[in-house]
Amino acid sequence: RTRTEGRGRCSLGGQRGATAGMAPEAVADGRVPMWLDCDPGHDDAIAIILAGHSPNVELLGISTVAGNQTVTKCTRNALDVLSAASLTGISVVEGQAKPLMRSSAILCPEIHGVSGLDSPDHLPLLPSSNTKPLPGKAPVIMFEAIHAAWQRMGGGLGRVRLVCTGSLSNAALLLLLYPEVVDYVEMVVMGGCLGIGNTHPVAEFNIQTDPEAAKIVFESGAPLTMVGLEVTHLVLATPGVICAVATGAEAAERAVVAGDAALYPDDSAPTATTRGAGVHAAVAARTAAEDAAAAAYPASAFRAFVARLLVFFAETYRRVFEFQHPPVHDPLTVAYVMHPELFRTMLMRVDVETTSTLCAGQTVCDRWGQSPLPPNCNVALSVDVPAFWGLVLDAVRRADAVSPLNATPPAKAPRALPAAAADCPPNEH
Repeated sequence: RTRTEGRGRCSLGGQRGATAGMAPEAVADGRVPMWLDCDPGHDDAIAIILAGHSPNVELLGISTVAGNQTVTKCTRNALDVLSAASLTGISVVEGQAKPLMRSSAILCPEIHGVSGLDSPDHLPLLPSSNTKPLPGKAPVIMFEAIHAAWQRMGGGLGRVRLVCTGSLSNAALLLLLYPEVVDYVEMVVMGGCLGIGNTHPVAEFNIQTDPEAAKIVFESGAPLTMVGLEVTHLVLATPGVICAVATGAEAAERAVVAGDAALYPDDSAPTATTRGAGVHAAVAARTAAEDAAAAAYPASAFRAFVARLLVFFAETYRRVFEFQHPPVHDPLTVAYVMHPELFRTMLMRVDVETTSTLCAGQTVCDRWGQSPLPPNCNVALSVDVPAFWGLVLDAVRRADAVSPLNATPPAKAPRALPAAAADCPPNEH
């Protein structure tokens, strides 16, 4: 199911660079081995939950990098999310505290708060776990885990997925120290954009924070998929989504997965036919109180944590970027590993600007095949939004069943639910 657009190839089946058309490779138990490099971060937390509780992903480990907050805080957040989701068998290693060639890290407290994982009360969302990161250098530990998984797959018969949802500093060091890893991995990156940036006029935050590292990754020769802002801005945590996460009510979950128009303002309801196009184009006005109300009757302490995470994210995105509903960027990379067929992608040339005083970190995407250089990146163009939320809700359900947070009943605020959450009456929970 492919078609040609310009000199790029466009696919609805998860085409992936040099390995276009391949189904996700799996180990003997049917799961795809994946290493997650991240900077938790609210949406990174959702990515961890999705990866750790996906039935077809083997989460090999997590490395952290400075970005949404300092690398020390991001490491603590990763450990605490793993503990809350009962994923304590997954190791975490602390990675780069700063970009490869620039003097200091660019952080994002205006979106993720002082802790990097703040609550709507501007306090840390989770209790601090007693787990500690692995000693050692992140690229070394990443390579050892990836190489071992690659060997278990038969050595050359498949590729380990290296998923990056923060700056690409750790990934670049891995490629520089172990150049042979290009034969072991397929990379999926949350970052970049075809046009307008977020923390820069033409650059996306993760690439902007370490352009030199991104250039190394994009020019490494490893199969690479970029899930950029044009796609992540389609996946919005509406009050209906927050309600389904908080309550686990069957009717609310069913409405989200069906793409119920009541959950998506105006005429912007995503469907499998539109594959999510235009979800954020014309959102209706609403208030922060609707988000709070949607999360007001959680079915468990774990669901309360995930809902409050989304509510805080919504408030900061509304204030900083004027989004009525917040995009949930990072878990889309994990969803791509799980089900690449949910994405429409195009193979094209992508170069990273590193020398401009105006545009460092810009991903220059050759959408119309005008570059003399060969294509090097599979760029996501759209996604089946309801199907994505179905994957997230399923992972939340699995995590909720085992979370140690549920030893303490959640507090329930006496608030009315919004119309979008009408299928979640408080007396059901």
